[in-house]
Amino acid sequence: MSEDFEMMDENQVNDLVNRFEAMLNDDLPVYFDADEFEVIIDYYFEQQDSEKSEKAIETALQLFPSASSFQIRKARLLSYQKAYYEALELLNQIELIEVANEEVFISKAEIYSLMNKHELSIQEYEKSLPYVDFPDEIYSNIAFEYENLNDYPNAIKYLKMALELNPDSENLIHEISFFFEITDREEDGLTYLNDFLDKNPYSKVAWFNLGIFYNALELYEKAIESYEFTLAIDEEFSAAYFNIANSYSGLELYKKAIHFYKETFRFESPESITYYYIGESYESLNKVELAMSYFDKALKIDERLAEAWAGKGRLFIKEERDEIAIKHYERAIEIMPFNDEFKYDLAIVFLRNNRFEEADKFFKEIIEHDPQMIEAWINYSISVSLKSGLGSAIDIIEAGLKDNKDNASLWYRLAGLLYKEGKVQQAYFYIEAAMKLDLDLHEELLEFLPELDLESRFIELLHFYKHSE
Repeated sequence: MSEDFEMMDENQVNDLVNRFEAMLNDDLPVYFDADEFEVIIDYYFEQQDSEKSEKAIETALQLFPSASSFQIRKARLLSYQKAYYEALELLNQIELIEVANEEVFISKAEIYSLMNKHELSIQEYEKSLPYVDFPDEIYSNIAFEYENLNDYPNAIKYLKMALELNPDSENLIHEISFFFEITDREEDGLTYLNDFLDKNPYSKVAWFNLGIFYNALELYEKAIESYEFTLAIDEEFSAAYFNIANSYSGLELYKKAIHFYKETFRFESPESITYYYIGESYESLNKVELAMSYFDKALKIDERLAEAWAGKGRLFIKEERDEIAIKHYERAIEIMPFNDEFKYDLAIVFLRNNRFEEADKFFKEIIEHDPQMIEAWINYSISVSLKSGLGSAIDIIEAGLKDNKDNASLWYRLAGLLYKEGKVQQAYFYIEAAMKLDLDLHEELLEFLPELDLESRFIELLHFYKHSE
């Protein structure tokens, strides 16, 4: 894009475009210099108006046939029209004449990116680096290409280089923080942002993203401190209030969480998700009426907010109004059909109402989608045992163990079921196997089989493993 286009105000650009369109409509000659044509063409590019872009390029080339800037724009237009190889051929011809034209390299890089040839795109961007005025933009583009290659370490490397040149870029800070987050490198992100803030202490976006990393690592006090620095720089940064509220919620300080959620309303219109979180906080404080009112407010803004339907379902369960709860959970699942948490809650409601077939349907869907959800396996086995007996429940737990061989809870449950079926020797074999994996979880077995607490063999086994740790 031309510097003139970026420097002109909207009225100046519109005046040029209007003059050009009047020339086309009236078929009268109007003179534009090369810089003005560049502005006109770039305007049409920004508007994604291929037809007028093409007309402007043709007119410019008639007046300035040797101007490479218009040939380059013609190549870009061809790429927008998916004529990639024709565009590259035109750019290669220009490169033979102008071997150090950064616009050629950048245009080729953009075209290779559109063709999903990201390695070639990177090569072209790197060729442009010695000639560009703002290499931070090129580093950022190279990072984007590495992202497309799922090469996040190199993406981070080039974003660091870009930020070193342009530390005021909020977009770059967000981008590099995002890459640290999606690669589960929050601790590396903390180190990088803390170093960055030592040199740039007034970067509100860096403080904000630092808070996100602390929050992800459940270092909630540190997260709150980081968000407070954001607000010290910009007290109207509403997302910081929202995130402080989330951190207080993580600390189970729900009254403070509610206060900060409501603070966001001073700077932006209420959003459905904010009302939902306020409702969830009131739910945690056991203020059912207030929680219900905020879930309703959330749904008034967005009736497809599945979390609010499920939230109301939870409240109806607390009030032992299971039939209404079921309808709300079914609505939530209709909106979010792959949410295992909603399905699990609904399956539990069906189970406690002896609606085993319906419970089994959802437990089965959950474990097919997430075989590591242990609670679903265990409750599925309970439902099946009540309907079909202990043998079927044992089959369910054994199936669960195929994907969760190191899960002590499943071994304890298998042992308990075998014990109840009278296979005591086999049960003790699995009790011992479970104790080797996690002794503390033996409490789950005692909840299922409290009579074991009085059995000398179990007491001796428990004593042995307690003292062998």
